[in-house]
Amino acid sequence: MSLRFATEPRISRRLLGRQDPQDLLSQRLPWIMGGMALWALLILLRLLWLQGVEHQRYRARAEQQHTTIVPIPPIRGELRDRRGEPLAISIKVESLFVDPRVFYPNYKPGKGDERQWGEPDRKAAAAVAVKLAPILEQTRAQVLEKLLRKKTFVYLERHLPPIKTAAVRALNLDGIEFQPESRRFYPRGSLAAQIIGFTNIDGLGQLGIEQTYDKQLVGVKGELIAPKDAHGKLLILQENYSQVPVNGASLQLSIDASIQHIVEDTLEEGVRLSHPRTAYAVVVDPRTGEILAMAGTPTFDPNHILPKKFRNRAESELSSAEREELRRELERQKAARKVHPVEDVYEPGSTMKIFTAAIALEERKVHLGERIDCMSGRWLYSPKIPPITDTHRHGLLTFEEVLWQSSNIGAAKIGIRLDPAVHYQYLRKFGFGDATGLNFPGESSGRLIAPDRWSVPTQYTMSYGYGLSTTPLQILMAGCALANGGKLMQPILVQRIYNDKGLLLKEFKPTVRGQVLSEETANLMKETLKGVITQGTGKRAKLDNDVEAFGKTGTSRKLIDGQYDPKRHYASFMGFFPADKPQFGVLVMLDDPAGDTTGGDVAAPLFKRIGDGILRFRQTAPDPDREADLKLSLRDWPVSESDEAALHVERGRVPDLQGLSLKAAIHRVVLVGGNPKVEAAPGVTATHVVGQSPSPGAPLEPGTVVKIKAGMP
Repeated sequence: MSLRFATEPRISRRLLGRQDPQDLLSQRLPWIMGGMALWALLILLRLLWLQGVEHQRYRARAEQQHTTIVPIPPIRGELRDRRGEPLAISIKVESLFVDPRVFYPNYKPGKGDERQWGEPDRKAAAAVAVKLAPILEQTRAQVLEKLLRKKTFVYLERHLPPIKTAAVRALNLDGIEFQPESRRFYPRGSLAAQIIGFTNIDGLGQLGIEQTYDKQLVGVKGELIAPKDAHGKLLILQENYSQVPVNGASLQLSIDASIQHIVEDTLEEGVRLSHPRTAYAVVVDPRTGEILAMAGTPTFDPNHILPKKFRNRAESELSSAEREELRRELERQKAARKVHPVEDVYEPGSTMKIFTAAIALEERKVHLGERIDCMSGRWLYSPKIPPITDTHRHGLLTFEEVLWQSSNIGAAKIGIRLDPAVHYQYLRKFGFGDATGLNFPGESSGRLIAPDRWSVPTQYTMSYGYGLSTTPLQILMAGCALANGGKLMQPILVQRIYNDKGLLLKEFKPTVRGQVLSEETANLMKETLKGVITQGTGKRAKLDNDVEAFGKTGTSRKLIDGQYDPKRHYASFMGFFPADKPQFGVLVMLDDPAGDTTGGDVAAPLFKRIGDGILRFRQTAPDPDREADLKLSLRDWPVSESDEAALHVERGRVPDLQGLSLKAAIHRVVLVGGNPKVEAAPGVTATHVVGQSPSPGAPLEPGTVVKIKAGMP
């Protein structure tokens, strides 16, 4: 008998009413898989959003965390005189800046106001401020404020002297970096300062040529991408330019530095002797209109616009006495920066008589040798008008003698022979009432009223220099028309513009504004005006070595509160030489000289001093028309330790400059913290150092002037 075991299918049962796990899994699995798929889809969409739509934004934020954009100003173009002597250059310096983000540990990048700075690490910033403040000569609070300023780039100090630069480098502070820049330097100090002008800390022109030609000189700024290392320290690599800077153009001026030096020395002597409010002079080439020198007193040194005690200090930090001192200094600076020959207007007085005479000659209203009754020095031409008077009681004077003796009555009698409209048109042709075309900031046009507004005495007084106003430059350019054959020239102050590679970009050639007189009349006037110096009021203007000149004295009373003050006046002399073929036209003016002096007394001797100085200079000077080599540029100085200028330099001691090239000597003085001042004798082409003061090895305080005597090697 066999046993058989029957198997029955297992019947699942719910235990305590709960569902079987397999059933649960089969029911929940679609939901789980769906959730995972949705999560994956969301991640994918987020990745697509970040890599696509938000890619540029996050890339920019990453770059902000790892790099900084450092602005790189271009090197400003140079200014040189007509012989290539440097008048304004740019030398390499370094500026100190900070990226304040290094003191904000919770900083989060963003754009503009989106940046989250968080709380700063004041303890770390204060420790840095304590170290920097004495070196920068600032208060700890000033330095700390800059360190914690909520910006990504903040200057701590611009254009550091080399001694300060070395001291800060030795500290090796995180977040404190140096930016290469250039600083404007004027090797001849105050020479031609009013013409050249100066720049502010950002290298922008503020006066004179620096302002007028700022766009050409300034160049185009660049930007440098500076990556950071793991400690946030900037790695400034010169090849990481996002925008390459373009250096400014260089200008060759018509100014001759040697003649400018002669003029400025002469004006100082004039101020010493006559004590005027101001004294100024202009020298031009009558043939071309080129301005060879232009100066006025007082003047200033563009290397030191303000005394050291007022630099890097807010007015609120000054005491009341210091604020008053600063106010007086700013007033003095304002007066010193005024370019009197182009800004001042005055009634020219007797110098106007030569134009009245020239117009009458041209119009055949008078002839040489004609006798004119000068009424014994007093002419009552109208019972209701004050009489015209002369200094001396002259009777009959010839046409020439009227000019030699400077008779107001004779000039008035010649002038009223002219038709008023004709008289007016000639004066306009001479340039009166219009700007000269010099394109110089602050230039005045003067005042010349039309004939329909003339009163009874206008033509009378205008004939001897009252009733119209002019600038010194205007009247000198008008006088040049008598010296060059009757042509009114446009004045030139800039001869050529070069790019930073030394290639000529533009040349300013002589421009004739108009033919005012015939050459015949101009020549007659030249011959006539020689007698002013040989026989008339300008005898003290006679040049040495029998060099002939011609010109005219001028003395005009100043109008004070509507009345002419007999004790206040302008004294002037305008002259040209050599007389046969004039190459130089000179106007000397003294505003309010002491005493009842005339142009013949005080201005004519200054003309002589300038003229004799120029003639001596011309005997030794090289060819004035040679083209200056502007390719040699101080901006190209090497800065490596092997550079000629950097060898054997000991800070705190005057370096040995003997025999160095001029550019190397200047650089060496700057490296040790001194203030170089170049001196050169007139007529000498200065290329190398032939002397210095103080002597090599002497103690040198920061900012001490080191005089460099330059000459030929």
